[in-house]
Amino acid sequence: MIDPPRDFSIYDMSWVGAAASLISTVSDLNCFFGLLLAGEIVNESSLAEMQQTVPVISFEGKKIEYGLGLHKMELPGHGTFWGHDGTVWGAGAMSMTRADGKRQMSVAVNLMRWNKLGSSGKPQPHPLDAALRALYQLAMCGTGNPL
Repeated sequence: MIDPPRDFSIYDMSWVGAAASLISTVSDLNCFFGLLLAGEIVNESSLAEMQQTVPVISFEGKKIEYGLGLHKMELPGHGTFWGHDGTVWGAGAMSMTRADGKRQMSVAVNLMRWNKLGSSGKPQPHPLDAALRALYQLAMCGTGNPL
């Protein structure tokens, strides 16, 4: 909740390890996850191990299914998606690929934590939240219906 926003591009984000040290494009993310889920990067048994998930609580306080570096997302009527997301000061990315490889989505943003805090101390809804949900819905499902 940094107001006004700052330029975080001058910071070395490697303090969070390899997750924020990688410089890439969303096209590279789609390529990586496409190859990973097609069994082109690790063998079948290793991929199966990565896809063994357990419930965890995300930074947003939501329960998600997480394996060894892979987040599982079930979208009723649209299949199972695998991928990962992450944030650092001022930036974030999310990349999801449908299990059959027919749909992919990678999104990078250069602003995070845009919500103002309400009187209860909880983040309040912001138009960006709805816009991102609509983008994810369209990208992963090809429809405008809410996720």
